[in-house]
Amino acid sequence: MNSNISYWILASVSALSFFGLGLASMSGFYALAQGTTEGTTVSMAKGSQSADNPEFYVPAETAVKAGETVTWKNDDTAIHTATSGSDATPDGRFDTSLVSPGQGSKPITMPNEPGQYPYFCTLHPWMEGTITVT
Repeated sequence: MNSNISYWILASVSALSFFGLGLASMSGFYALAQGTTEGTTVSMAKGSQSADNPEFYVPAETAVKAGETVTWKNDDTAIHTATSGSDATPDGRFDTSLVSPGQGSKPITMPNEPGQYPYFCTLHPWMEGTITVT
């Protein structure tokens, strides 16, 4: 009877290991099948809430490939956005929504059309940056 219990425990552990490995492999395959692209991160600079700060988005100009994602990380102590447009007027191409201090935005997929896409912070419109899509 004791060897019977050992057999079932061993069989159960083996099955869990096999299926767990299979699921891990399948999830990796699913990520590859979706064609995930590497993303770029831009920092919302510490102190950028002040118009006198020497930098706002770091880097201020970022080049990415069409359809690539960009994530903005807020390294400041104030809430910020990265909203496409110029002269404090959104153009609807992309928007991080509010990004809290110490947090990052969700990855934002850049347009497929090559070109320069200016952006700014809706709360601090002196904060400006540019994404160049190639």
